[in-house]
Amino acid sequence: MSKLNAIDLFAGAGGLSEGFLEQGKFNFLAHVEWEKPMVDTLRNNLVKRWNYTINHAKKAVVLFDVQKTDELLKGNWSEETKKLYEEYNDNLIVTKGLDGVINNKKVDVIIGGPPCQAYSIAGRAQDPKSMKEDYRNYLFESFVKIVNHYKPSVFVFENVPGILSAKPGDKYIKEGNIYYDD
Repeated sequence: MSKLNAIDLFAGAGGLSEGFLEQGKFNFLAHVEWEKPMVDTLRNNLVKRWNYTINHAKKAVVLFDVQKTDELLKGNWSEETKKLYEEYNDNLIVTKGLDGVINNKKVDVIIGGPPCQAYSIAGRAQDPKSMKEDYRNYLFESFVKIVNHYKPSVFVFENVPGILSAKPGDKYIKEGNIYYDD
């Protein structure tokens, strides 16, 4: 049986990727994370545990902010984006984005676990503004854009139950759908 092609968004140090890799049924085309220590850890683990070459790990693990979704998907980075991320990524991702890395392969699965602090009951209780001004409230939108772009057969969106009761602004998730206040 051939392996299913996968992408991991909000990859962190690779916890979700690791679980999927252990099944032996997935080929990861890309892992996207925006914190450098996590990227370094994930690249290191892919080399040491999963027999990636150093070059393959650098190409597959992308240090980037998913909120810059168009640049992530298509490349052609702005000068500002290059200053932030170019030295940590393979030139292919800079010029052609995830589309260049994926190279017309079918994406079967997209997994991701965006930061949960903005949605968690504890996070809202500890923040004086109940997380209403936290940028992480809208990271799910980037996840949705990427899923819509690649149209995988399945996606796994891991978060906390509070995501369904959070209503920080004019957009919110309820029963798996995105709603907008009028």
